[in-house]
Amino acid sequence: MLNQNPISVLPKPNHLQMGANARATPSGFALRWQGSADARVENFARELLLESHCGPLHLHVQHVQSSTPPVQADESHRISIRDDGIHLSASNTWGALRGLATLHQLVVANELFLGLTIHDSPRFHWRGLLVDVARHLLPVEDLFAVIDGLAVLKMNVLHIHFSDDQAYRLPSAARPKLPSAEHYSKQQLLDLVAYAANRGVRIIPEVDVPGHVTHWLTAYPEWGMYEVQPSERFGVHKACLNPTDELVYTALEAIFSEVVEIFPDDFVHVGGDEVNPSWWSENPQAQAFIATHSLGDVRGLQNYFLQRLCAMLEAKGKRVIGWDEILHPDIPNCVVQNWRGITTRDRALALNRDCVVSGPFYLDLFFPADLHYGFDVEGSQEEMLALEDDLAKDLRLQHIAKALAWTHQWREGAVNIDAAQTSAQVLGGEACLWAELVDSQTLMPRLWSRLPAVAEVLWSNISTPVAPEAMHDLYRRLNSSWRALPNDPELCQNQALEKMGFSQAQQTVLSYLEPVKWYGRLLGEQALQARLSGTEMPQARPYGVNTPLDKVIDFIMPESMAARRLATSLDADALSQLKVDCQAQALNFPWPEEVQGALDVLVDACDLMLKWLGGELAAEECQAQLLALYQPRGEFMVAVIPHFIDHLARTTYSAN
Repeated sequence: MLNQNPISVLPKPNHLQMGANARATPSGFALRWQGSADARVENFARELLLESHCGPLHLHVQHVQSSTPPVQADESHRISIRDDGIHLSASNTWGALRGLATLHQLVVANELFLGLTIHDSPRFHWRGLLVDVARHLLPVEDLFAVIDGLAVLKMNVLHIHFSDDQAYRLPSAARPKLPSAEHYSKQQLLDLVAYAANRGVRIIPEVDVPGHVTHWLTAYPEWGMYEVQPSERFGVHKACLNPTDELVYTALEAIFSEVVEIFPDDFVHVGGDEVNPSWWSENPQAQAFIATHSLGDVRGLQNYFLQRLCAMLEAKGKRVIGWDEILHPDIPNCVVQNWRGITTRDRALALNRDCVVSGPFYLDLFFPADLHYGFDVEGSQEEMLALEDDLAKDLRLQHIAKALAWTHQWREGAVNIDAAQTSAQVLGGEACLWAELVDSQTLMPRLWSRLPAVAEVLWSNISTPVAPEAMHDLYRRLNSSWRALPNDPELCQNQALEKMGFSQAQQTVLSYLEPVKWYGRLLGEQALQARLSGTEMPQARPYGVNTPLDKVIDFIMPESMAARRLATSLDADALSQLKVDCQAQALNFPWPEEVQGALDVLVDACDLMLKWLGGELAAEECQAQLLALYQPRGEFMVAVIPHFIDHLARTTYSAN
């Protein structure tokens, strides 16, 4: 007998009805239109299903859409699997594309059950992903692959961070010194926009101003207030544009005119984050301007700048979106993208601003999928703050517990918002993959390992708090979803390790390790303290633009699925085999020192669990010794240990 929910589709459909337990056994593939044909839908169907032998596909699209998807597109669709084939109906192009994504996953998982009916539509209109191409340039081919994956996951926004202190990746005929040596051509970007639209994905460009402009000011020093030098280091820099000089606004007019010519979306992202106040507060010209225009302080000066920029873009038919820092009563029509904790979301809602929530979904932090999955972007402030606080209690994050308190500085002066207002003004959410530790080689494992979980948060009606059995089902479907994506993250990991000369047995051993989380790895203790205190980052950083991302640590998954599987089906034979494999590979291969240190801990952890299973060690003592072992080994964490500890805790609880 099949279980009650045997399908592996992710995001989970909101309305599903099972029929017979038998699977359909069609042969061949054929498209049969009922009504007007839609080239976009037909092409996408052939790309996804031509080799699948899923039988006749009956397509019915009521209204063919010819433009890029609007912000509030109707994405509802209906799928039914019958004896005569698969029937997919939707009111328009966008709904049909989402239905094909579901169908693709059903085919890949061999889950075409006769009588299966799905009637589905998204919870949120805005279901996005930010990719950062400024810190490390991603080849345009990678962006095409990202769009393919977003389409499979029924996500509809690709937000591209094109500019930062290190680079400007857009073309510019108006200001030819501005683009970095490595940047995209206009034609590449036009092709990308068209490709995305054909899959129901909007592309929103971000040009981050007035801060994060070190690269701008090395190209055009006259746009700033002080001399700056090119920077290869990551972190918050002082460099800002000069908001008192008309020359800057003339340049911005020319630059953004080029941007909107390429990107047809209704929104343009202007950044607006992390402006260092000392850049202006210590400058006599800025202070005189503040006094003359009655702006009050440097915050008032930034608002003056943003007001002018917003008016400029509104005149071009665009609506502005920016990070938390753009929030101000005098900038009424902007959308606020929340990143600094849930209280900043509610401050925006209190001013009747539309919001896109990103704070809980920072993929570059290397958090496990379940931590992202637990956050509801419409959740109450009380509930969300409790979840934020719980992160610091999670054993898997103990080595960065101090860093997790960073957002607490914005909790003062929090406002309470009722549920109706939240529902009306939260447009959705957006996962962020900042690229300090991501390049073309590491992109896919970093991205697809956890993004499907965020996709479900934004599409499906999830009950919160999430029950343990629901979280277990998430991981079952997460693993299944990888096969339907353009790049399986575990396969990418193993292929990268194979290219480095590691055997299959060595790859297996390494799969039980994880990287330490972002703050610990990228920043180091000195820089972490600077970030917590809001002061300038130190010059000496462990990582920078030219740091090669070519070590074992760069290719292993942010979350070890092997560790989760081992702890779920815990048995002595599996533990003994892993212990033997670790010891054998240590004899046969000159592991890097920190890898060897991590594998030694893995052997010790397996030995402790074997002693517990054999009755040689009490559960409490086993837990204590495992906990003592769970410390960073260089840049590695032994991923099985928190799962072992959790298993022991559950076993002890059940026994009592």
